[in-house]
Amino acid sequence: MVISGILLIVGGVLALLLPFAASLTATLIVGWAFLFAGAFHVVAAFRGKDSRAWNGVFGVVELLLGASFVFNPLSGMVSLTIVLGALFLASGVMQLYLAWQRRGADSVWMMGLSGVISVALALLIAFNLLQASAAVPGILLGIELISTGVAFLMLRPRLDTNMDDARTA
Repeated sequence: MVISGILLIVGGVLALLLPFAASLTATLIVGWAFLFAGAFHVVAAFRGKDSRAWNGVFGVVELLLGASFVFNPLSGMVSLTIVLGALFLASGVMQLYLAWQRRGADSVWMMGLSGVISVALALLIAFNLLQASAAVPGILLGIELISTGVAFLMLRPRLDTNMDDARTA
């Protein structure tokens, strides 16, 4: 777990230092994931008894999306960035709405601040789409890798303690 945590942190730092390469890598990974998922859905459409039409439709859509991302990764990066911007906007608006509803509660300002930041990120992406497409997916991948790596490293001592407790019990 320690080695995995260190490798994840190193990968995250590299992604932050090379956001375009990380964005391209993330786009290709998403593309291949769509291709594999599409293939499984198409096979399920032919082999299954239930939901054959849905599996077939989803499979074809996933295959087309995957092929688009793999064979034209630059447009895939733009697509991923648009989706991320939409998610930031939706999340931010929801957080602002919830903060407004609970405006008398303690610490609700943190939710409001988070909502403002999410909406600001969405607007930043929207007004700088091409530049954001080259960096945003890679930066988010880097942050995810680093946070997961740190979690792995922090989890290790707790696992050791739990294992020691289990051995003495």
